[in-house]
Amino acid sequence: MKHFRLALLLGSFWPACTDAQNFAGLAASRYAGIHQVYSNPALIAGSPYRVQLNLLAGNANIYNNYADWAGPYRLSRLVFGGVPDKYLNSDGGPAFEPEYFRENLNGKSKNITGWAEVRGPGALFDLGQGNSLAITTRMRAAVQGFGLSENLLSLIRQGFDLAALWNVTNVDNAFTVNGNAYGEIALTYAGTLSRQGPHVWKAGFTIKKLVGFYSAHIRNRGLSYRVVEDPDRPGRGLFVLDKMDLDFGYTDQEATRGGLNLRKFLGSKMPGSGWGADLGISYEYQPEEDGDYTLRLSASVLDLGAVRYEDKEQIRGYNVQRENRTIRQEEFDGITGSDELVRFIEAKMELQPSEAKTRFTSGLPTALNLQADIRMGDMFYLGATYIRDLRAANAISMRQPTMLTVTPRWEFGKGLEIALPVHWIFQTLSPGVAVRLGPAFAGTDNLIGLFGSGSRIAPKGMDLYAGLTLPLGKPASRK
Repeated sequence: MKHFRLALLLGSFWPACTDAQNFAGLAASRYAGIHQVYSNPALIAGSPYRVQLNLLAGNANIYNNYADWAGPYRLSRLVFGGVPDKYLNSDGGPAFEPEYFRENLNGKSKNITGWAEVRGPGALFDLGQGNSLAITTRMRAAVQGFGLSENLLSLIRQGFDLAALWNVTNVDNAFTVNGNAYGEIALTYAGTLSRQGPHVWKAGFTIKKLVGFYSAHIRNRGLSYRVVEDPDRPGRGLFVLDKMDLDFGYTDQEATRGGLNLRKFLGSKMPGSGWGADLGISYEYQPEEDGDYTLRLSASVLDLGAVRYEDKEQIRGYNVQRENRTIRQEEFDGITGSDELVRFIEAKMELQPSEAKTRFTSGLPTALNLQADIRMGDMFYLGATYIRDLRAANAISMRQPTMLTVTPRWEFGKGLEIALPVHWIFQTLSPGVAVRLGPAFAGTDNLIGLFGSGSRIAPKGMDLYAGLTLPLGKPASRK
C-alpha cells in the first residue's frame, strides 16, 4: 500500500503516460511553422516555408501547488536515470518516502496536473497570397486532479496511521479527478482576411477527428469522512466514510495495453470517438514590405469538442451515493494500478451491474489563448501568452490549467533561436529555456524542475519538450 500511495503522489510530479499547450519557447517563434496550429491556427497564414514536415515532437510536464519535491536527488533522475543505488528498492526501482514530498499547506484546495503529448507526422503547405494548409496528427494523455483537499492529499501521502490526522471530520470535499488518453487527425486552413497598408488581419480554423483510447473520472459532489483509531487494532487508523455522492466512470485499459501505435490510432474498435475544433484570429502591424511584423496580437479558442465513450464491454459509469463505510489501510494491498483500483472501488462500494451505465462523454481541454508579440530590435522579440481554462470546475473533462507566460527571445534567422520563457501557473513562477537550431528544437518551461533538488531549490514539477521538422523550399508568398 505504501508504494501505491506514494506512486499516486508522484503522479503529481511525473505522469505515467502524460502539454498543456506549452512548448512556450517555441510557440511564439516566427519560424515555428506547423507547431503554431496548436496555439492559434491563424498564425500559419503566410508560412515561412513552402512545405514543412513535422517528423516528431513531444512534450511532457507536471505542475502542482500541493507539494515540493524534497527528495535527496534531482527529480530529473527519475526520468533520465541515475538514481543513487542507496535510494533504490530491492527490485531496482526508486524508493519513495513520505518525507520526499514537502507539503505547502495554506488551507486552500490543491490542483495537480500531469500531461504528455506526441505530435506525429504532419505537413504544412504554403498556398501563396497569405494562405496555408496543414495536416497534423497528435496523441495526448493526462492525469489531473482539481479542488483536492489538503487533508485528503495528506492521507494519501502519510496513510491512515498518522495520529495527527485522526478525529477530524472533513466535509464538502468537492473535487474532480480525470484521466484521459486520445489521438487526433486534424486539418487546418488559415488565410489573410484583409491587408490595408501595414495592417494585416488573418484567421484560421482546425477540424479534428478524435479517437479515444482511455478515460476515467471521479466527480465528487460531497464527501464526508474521518480517520479514527481502529477499535480492534490500537495504534492503527481506520478510514470512516460517513457520506459519499459522486460520479465514477472508466473504460477498460485493453486499448492501451502494448502501447499506442498507428494501427490503434486508425482502428475502429477503440472505446471512444468524437470531433474537435480550434478557431483563431490575428492582427499584424507590418510597416515593411518584407512581410515581417513589428507587432502581432492574436486570440483563439482551442479544443472545442469532446470524446464520446460508448461500449457495453469496455465502459462502466456509476452515480455513487453511499454512507457508513470503513476502509483499513491493508485493504489496498495488491493494488498496483488503475485497473485494480477501480475493481476495489466497485467491490467496496458494492456497485451492482444494474447500476452501471455504458456511456459517458469526456470533454477536450477547452481554453482561451491570447498572445502578443513585439519586435524590440533587429533580432529581439518580447512575447506574452495568457491561457484561460474555459471548462467548469466540476467538468468531466481534460483541463488546460490557466497560466501566464512572458517570453523574451532572440531570432538569428531560420538557423538559430533562443527563448527564455517564464511561466506563472498554480501561483508558482517557473523559468525556462528553449533553443531552435535549424529544424530541431528542445527546451524546458521549468528549469527548476530539471536541475532543482530538495537540498537546493525544491521543484513543484517538471517540463521537457523537443522536436524535429523538415522545411522544404521557400514560401510562395509571405504576404
